[in-house]
Amino acid sequence: LETLPLPARQRRARQASTAFLSCGERIKMGFKVAVIYYSRNGRLVTLANIIAEGIRQVEGADVTVYRVKDPIAGDDRALFDHGVLDAPVATPEVVLQADCIVLGAPGRQGRVCAEMSFFLDSLRDFQINGCLLKGKVGSAFTSVGEVGSGHGGHEGILQSFHSFFLQHGMLPVGVPPSPMMDAAPLATPLGTCMSGSSAAKDTPGSRLRSLSEEEVKLAYSQGEWASIITKQLHDDGD
Repeated sequence: LETLPLPARQRRARQASTAFLSCGERIKMGFKVAVIYYSRNGRLVTLANIIAEGIRQVEGADVTVYRVKDPIAGDDRALFDHGVLDAPVATPEVVLQADCIVLGAPGRQGRVCAEMSFFLDSLRDFQINGCLLKGKVGSAFTSVGEVGSGHGGHEGILQSFHSFFLQHGMLPVGVPPSPMMDAAPLATPLGTCMSGSSAAKDTPGSRLRSLSEEEVKLAYSQGEWASIITKQLHDDGD
């Protein structure tokens, strides 16, 4: 075996690894997806979890929803809506281990909020040390229209996320176009965007912002689509 050329050794090793499986079945390995959001008032908690549900519909998907820790406020619960801090904190290691990274943050005056930008800047070593995120799938979501944070600019925000993905050699994935987009005023193939006004009355005291039916469907389809592509790339690489 040691005298065979490298490609032949790899083929022989793969054959040996599957020789003991019953009925000629091969082991199907899962793939990891990290949905990472930043939010103080919980507007994106709903969106993040709906996208995660779409991801779970694909066989083999292992998805976890994380939060970005505020670099200034930290975990001061007095500054966050109830439940926002329940998700585990995202770290560079979480990003490195994931096959797909879905990022979400609110807009601030037409740009990505500073807290998410700070987190993305903390990943610069992955680019410096050999483009370590190359080949991973990336997807993004946002919200705009809240008083004090500005209105509009959601496509520019989503494009900035896509630019981050491309800078790291990742593969950006958006929302698959569908007739549902006609009924969602902020719909775009770049990613799901939650509008400032909710279509349904929010539950008093709830951290979860109501979404319209169209927003829910688009978010779900975005998660499922990102998961499908990740699975195809992951399986082809096995």
